[in-house]
Amino acid sequence: MPKTSVVSVVIVSWNVAELLPDCINSLLAASQPGFKLEIIVVDNASGDGSSTLVRQHFPQVKLIANAHNFGFGRACNQGWRQSDGEYVFFLNPDATVAPDALQILLDFIQANQQVAIVGPQLRYPDGSIQSNRRRFLSPVLAFVESTVLQRYRPFKNLPALHRFYMQNQPSDTPQQVDWLVGAALLVRREVLETTGGFDERYFMYSEESDLARACRPYGQVWYVPPAQVMHREGVSSAKDVAQRHLNFQTSKVSYFRKWHGPLFAAVLKNFLLATYLFQGAEEGAKYIIGHKRPLRRERLQIVRKVLASGLRPYHSPWPHTTSETRFALITAEFAPQPGGVGDYTACLAHALTEENTRTVEVITNNLISSWNWSCLGQITNYVKQKRFDVLNIQYQTGAYQMHPAINCLPLYLKWKLRSQPRPQVVTTFHDLREPYLFPKAGPLRRWVTQLLLRGSDYSVVTNIQDYGHALALGIAPSHLKLIPISSNITPLPRPNTHQRGQWRQQWGIAPDLFVIGYFGLLNRSKGVDILLKALARLKNLDWKFLLIGGETGLTDPTNAAYAQELTALAHSLGLTDKIIWTGHLEPISTSQALYALDMAVLPFRDGASLRRGSLLATLAHALAVLTTSEISSEKTVPDLKVPQLSHLQNCYMLDMQETTEAQTVVQLAEAIQLLYSDPDLRTRLAENALRLTRENFGWPAIAAAFLEVFLV
Repeated sequence: MPKTSVVSVVIVSWNVAELLPDCINSLLAASQPGFKLEIIVVDNASGDGSSTLVRQHFPQVKLIANAHNFGFGRACNQGWRQSDGEYVFFLNPDATVAPDALQILLDFIQANQQVAIVGPQLRYPDGSIQSNRRRFLSPVLAFVESTVLQRYRPFKNLPALHRFYMQNQPSDTPQQVDWLVGAALLVRREVLETTGGFDERYFMYSEESDLARACRPYGQVWYVPPAQVMHREGVSSAKDVAQRHLNFQTSKVSYFRKWHGPLFAAVLKNFLLATYLFQGAEEGAKYIIGHKRPLRRERLQIVRKVLASGLRPYHSPWPHTTSETRFALITAEFAPQPGGVGDYTACLAHALTEENTRTVEVITNNLISSWNWSCLGQITNYVKQKRFDVLNIQYQTGAYQMHPAINCLPLYLKWKLRSQPRPQVVTTFHDLREPYLFPKAGPLRRWVTQLLLRGSDYSVVTNIQDYGHALALGIAPSHLKLIPISSNITPLPRPNTHQRGQWRQQWGIAPDLFVIGYFGLLNRSKGVDILLKALARLKNLDWKFLLIGGETGLTDPTNAAYAQELTALAHSLGLTDKIIWTGHLEPISTSQALYALDMAVLPFRDGASLRRGSLLATLAHALAVLTTSEISSEKTVPDLKVPQLSHLQNCYMLDMQETTEAQTVVQLAEAIQLLYSDPDLRTRLAENALRLTRENFGWPAIAAAFLEVFLV
């Protein structure tokens, strides 16, 4: 017997309260030791009390009660994306399963790894077989099947129609088919995740044949008649016959537009509209002569509704909820490099998942072979396959090896997907400063950055300086959002004296020794060389310097040379024995090392900014932080109020803009000595720093802010 699996059953209901109990009870009776059953009912705003019935009589069933009728495919996607099963069984509410049906289907799909979708034999309530096997509809047959031509000879007896309905194959033996009617389908979850599930461009009809066609590269579709399901067929759609016609024909045109191109779809659409004109004339003539006038009146209403629609493609008027939305985050730096854009991306992906967003993917080096021009086609094909709703580009110039291809992605997607639904493109700019790499390319670099800013549907910046810069580049405030970053290191609970002593001891630090720390990557802009020169002036103090991390990263090749320069400088200043260099640490060990400090010093040459994850990490660990003043202040954008660093409130700040480097070294040494000798000041700064980060820079708040942008 195969291992016990979870089978999630998704039932999409619309005004079928009288049938739901039989459907659900048949499933409960079909539960077997070979699988665990999860039942999810997605109700599309029924007006007959369906949701109340499920809540009151089936508390073990998970209910998703939509405020609007989202259609069949979208509701199915809601169900499976909020399910836990390794296999998902889509079942119509007007169906009941035989006691062994689910077990038979599960055994078959588990025994045949090449199978992606498996379905039962359907039967009418009187026990007769209901046709549910199909071949893919050919372009020629599209003009006959389910059109007025199918009523007349020679079309109604075409051999191609018999092949389409598989009437030339026995109905009592398992067999591979092209697709199965969607009343009852068991699908591997991994296939749904790979293909994105049902295409929501179909309100109703054609979505199961489309899914089967999308699944062809990943597995076969099989019909297994020993598993049987009784299906009443069309109970929901019979409540609005005109809408059923409209949905069927609109979906048919959309299917051929997707798989055979817009030109063929236009021809088919006009042909179908012509057939309804013919039917209108036929029904109108019969009405005039008085033949079954109520019936003719009803059919004329159907014709009018279809013709008025023009069979235009369906577009849902209802935006996706958070739990439905499919997010993709793009970064070239993954697996995450410590403290970099990839690290931020990983934290954001986790936070979005925690915010009830079930589908968050990272498009990175495992999918993209190179971030040159070829990546545009690779990303576009993947986006089309997975049907993402939102594409978030995590942009920092060096992370993409200075190549401008990613800057062109929003415009490329608009061009390639101009006749198809495309995701909303939101770009997060981690740095809008003038480029520090290859400065001669400055004008070109500014141009391609503007290209990405203007091409994106929305742009996110992480600090007020970049917000002002984006406005200066002509970006409208309505397309710009400031969302701060957060610490990439989640602080452990604040330690007691004993725990802190243990954490210091692992670095050979005595409990009462004063520890000055630096945290982050090494880069000349971080000013660690200035800090070493300042430390060398602390002749009369007893201290150690804990350099936490100190990696060189991958985005700037000059960092490795800078690290060697620092090592030589420390030796020449006689600081080698004073410095403890941790190297790369895992997040938990990093948090312990930060708590081991008495103060942190981050003397950024270009001024402190809340774009710095290392700065936020030290603040979040309730440390007294000595840093340098911001280059610009909130006055740059007077109407935007955001939390800021404040001298002697939540940090100690030095102004480096009007001083020489030698003067800065002296001032830095004096500030360290001041904080060394004033524990009350350190405590006040530390507590205010903690308050600042907790109130403004937590990952849940950042994820919520992103969702506000994404779901506009």
